[in-house]
Amino acid sequence: MEIEVRFHPYQNQVIPVGLMTAYKKQILFEYSPEFIKTGFALSPFYLPNKLGVFIEKERVFSGLYGLFNDSLPDGWGLLLMDRAFRQLGFDIKTITPLERLSYMGERTMGALSYHPAQFQQNERLSSLQLNVLAENAQQVMTGNSDDIFPELQLLGSSSGGARPKVIVGLNKTNHVISGLDKLPADYAHYLVKFSQNDDLEEAGVIEYIYSLMAKQAGISMPETRLIQTEENHHRYFAIKRFDREGNQRLYTHTLSGLIHADHRIPSCDYETYLQVTQVLTKQQQAVEQAFLRMLFNIFAHNRDDHVKNFSFQFDKQAQWQLAPAYDLMPTKGMAGEHAMSILGIGKNPPLKDLKVLAKKYQVRHLMAMIEQVRNAVSQWSSLAKQYDLKPSIIAEIQYNYLDKAR
Repeated sequence: MEIEVRFHPYQNQVIPVGLMTAYKKQILFEYSPEFIKTGFALSPFYLPNKLGVFIEKERVFSGLYGLFNDSLPDGWGLLLMDRAFRQLGFDIKTITPLERLSYMGERTMGALSYHPAQFQQNERLSSLQLNVLAENAQQVMTGNSDDIFPELQLLGSSSGGARPKVIVGLNKTNHVISGLDKLPADYAHYLVKFSQNDDLEEAGVIEYIYSLMAKQAGISMPETRLIQTEENHHRYFAIKRFDREGNQRLYTHTLSGLIHADHRIPSCDYETYLQVTQVLTKQQQAVEQAFLRMLFNIFAHNRDDHVKNFSFQFDKQAQWQLAPAYDLMPTKGMAGEHAMSILGIGKNPPLKDLKVLAKKYQVRHLMAMIEQVRNAVSQWSSLAKQYDLKPSIIAEIQYNYLDKAR
């Protein structure tokens, strides 16, 4: 099987990136001459822009380079993809990475697409109801339904992460339409998340409050919303997609894909994140923003801080910058530790270690940054009351998470 990769740098412009071919249980990739001329470095550490055939022999991502693995979903999206392949009569164990990329086609996050786009559904979605999508997602997650819900299949299969989510368009009144197509001028691309059984109660409200605390701490965040439906009074967290600006795709690459680190196991530390930020962006302001995100994850007890939860993207001049923060929640982490350690420390790193990192990466005003983050996190209780969380939930987050992160 042969797959052509295409890059969408600007509205209505498409550049062929190159070809991927399966050969003797390996995946070969070669840049197109046209793409070589652009000088774009989409994945500089593992796929430099140069002539020749590339073979990924480490097999961190089943033979794919991290650049392309970023286009594949995990968790929820992978579950939906596997269901679709089963419905088509495939044995999941035989599905290749190239077939999965072909399944994604143009329904990818970011600015890459894959051709030919096979296994595509041509259904058009008109009216959408979040409560119906949420109920269908719950049935899928609990295994209580073998149905293939067309709306979920189309709107959910490109997204990563464990929690069910859908890609939609929202206007100012939170009217929901499909996010797969080009949106009208008064709509924007959003991800809307639903809860799963092992989530904290009112997870959507909690993530929304965490986004507010992060913004207060000075962290760059996309616009976030808390949507309440009239039908069942459930509240859903919505976050604006940072890989879209209007209907324009924006090129995005995760830390996982950039450095070929598997997000499912602890395979990276915060110093690596700071170093990659420094090398890619060449901006001290970006390094300090990355440092601030580390501090927030420490003091807000977000220990699901794995390498897929940090991303970089091109600006309009194709220069690297930090992507906005996302997936900020109180989480206990694997074995109670951060997915990315701080100088080898998995939880509650001492101040002296933070000072060592701050000095090495020329982060000034460390104590002021810590105070800024602590002040933002201290708003948890008042914000939770403002958004009508139960006292038991407020106390649980405070006692089991925030108090233990001090």
